[in-house]
Amino acid sequence: MFNQIKFFVMFCFVVVLAVINSEQVYSSELPQEKASISLPNSAQLNLEVQGKLLQKSNSSQNKNIRSKDITTVYEVVEDHKNVGSLNVTIRELDNGDFFIFTQLKNNSSNGYDASISMPISGNVRYNLTDFERTEIQREHHHVYGIDPTTYPVGLLKVREYDQLVTNMMISRNYVSKELVKEYENGEKSVLRELTSENKALNLAMDNSGLTVTLPLHSTGNDLSENWMLVSKEPLFKDKEVLDEWIARTSKQYTEINKWFTAKGPYSKLPWSIEPGTTLGYGRNLVTVQDKKALNHYDATKERYFYDLILNSVANLFIFQGEKEGLWETEYTSTWLKRDYGINAPYVDTRHNENIALFLKHTGELLDIDELKKANIMYADFLVNQVEIGNIIEIPNGGYFVTDYYSPQQTRKTHVSLNHALGEMNFLLETYQQTKKKAYLEVAKNMRLAVENIGEKWVRDNGDVWYQINGDLTFGGTDYPLLTLEDLLKSQKHWEEAGEKRSDMFDLLIRSKTKYLVDSKQEILGHVANALAEQGFEEIIDGYENISKF
Repeated sequence: MFNQIKFFVMFCFVVVLAVINSEQVYSSELPQEKASISLPNSAQLNLEVQGKLLQKSNSSQNKNIRSKDITTVYEVVEDHKNVGSLNVTIRELDNGDFFIFTQLKNNSSNGYDASISMPISGNVRYNLTDFERTEIQREHHHVYGIDPTTYPVGLLKVREYDQLVTNMMISRNYVSKELVKEYENGEKSVLRELTSENKALNLAMDNSGLTVTLPLHSTGNDLSENWMLVSKEPLFKDKEVLDEWIARTSKQYTEINKWFTAKGPYSKLPWSIEPGTTLGYGRNLVTVQDKKALNHYDATKERYFYDLILNSVANLFIFQGEKEGLWETEYTSTWLKRDYGINAPYVDTRHNENIALFLKHTGELLDIDELKKANIMYADFLVNQVEIGNIIEIPNGGYFVTDYYSPQQTRKTHVSLNHALGEMNFLLETYQQTKKKAYLEVAKNMRLAVENIGEKWVRDNGDVWYQINGDLTFGGTDYPLLTLEDLLKSQKHWEEAGEKRSDMFDLLIRSKTKYLVDSKQEILGHVANALAEQGFEEIIDGYENISKF
């Protein structure tokens, strides 16, 4: 009995000592008016919150593919109370460039501001290439509404005499509120409601050099974020490529990422989301994988696009977290919930197809072995969907894998033509890589399904229907160009697989293109080139509404 009491007393002493030591580690740094973080380029990042104190609470490291993250968290303290936090993530890439992602989380109802500054010492001078060259022409979209976001502040070049000191891409400040809807099954839908996008940058010169300061504005109970990319080398060597990218970001402002965070980019969401808001933004898997950066790096080899690619790879695996395999959409679509009983999280087949292809093509372009076979897992998923019967069968032969999947769904979802063609093209490409016959077999059944439906895909106006439902009825307005691109790609893939072109696919290509010309819609340059290469040049010959973007 005495030994038991002795053991218990010793155990309590050890626990108390551990708690004391833990508190000592936690509070080893006293609250201070300013804080600083060492950067990979030997500079310092200085942090300050207006009228508040900062107390370091946590620091962590995470290794990504060809990059690493160091995240530091500071508590924001006022009158000995925690009123928020300031998170800073430094993402260092294998070429020495690094992103700085900052997030001010204000837990109080009172507004306050923070500042993130980087001093650059020396006899330096600077030049800022401002992205705000032309006014964005916004049009209301029937699905997305108006997207008020724009583009980064610009590209800052700092020189000392004739030597480049640093090149920095600098973002605007994004203020938002997190919205969460919790469900009875324990799942939840997560998105952001945009409060404001602010063009806020201060460049101050004095005898010691230049100080670059990015403010973080908060109105209360919100998140305020910005980012910058820092390099000792030119992010753009070719001025024409830079000018083209600036023009593209203005014209394609809804498609090109600009609101980056340490956990991925945020982009405009449809109005049909839960929680509901007309200014909803989320980590849309279409834009988390940065296909535009991949294509531009392949064409130009500019350093900026290389950095965006590695940032995208890191974001994808951070998003995926511990859920190995597929990527699940984290916000609920109200029409999917209404029609099929699906709420977040769920699998969107087209999004996963695009991610798998992005990772595979990144692996090939940048010679990253662990990414070169990233597509195989999704190809196996598609085969498995056939095996479990999550398909729509066509009476005359062939079938489609449905667009969405969730174990909680109440019935099978529809199939959109662009999803079906995308999956078919994906399987053909994976078959070419692996020679696994199961992939070719599923692809052939998808082709057969499209062909057996035949001219029923064509609407009275010459456009194609967006989707086919489980009862084989049609519905929805098709995308202007996406399905046409998929049809053109599929013809090339079939020829590469040793098969003949599909006459029915050619009919759909011809009808869709003629509809675009007749309705005077814009055709992008690369789509026009593909049409000409495949023998459809006469339809667009002399057509004036062809864009180079």
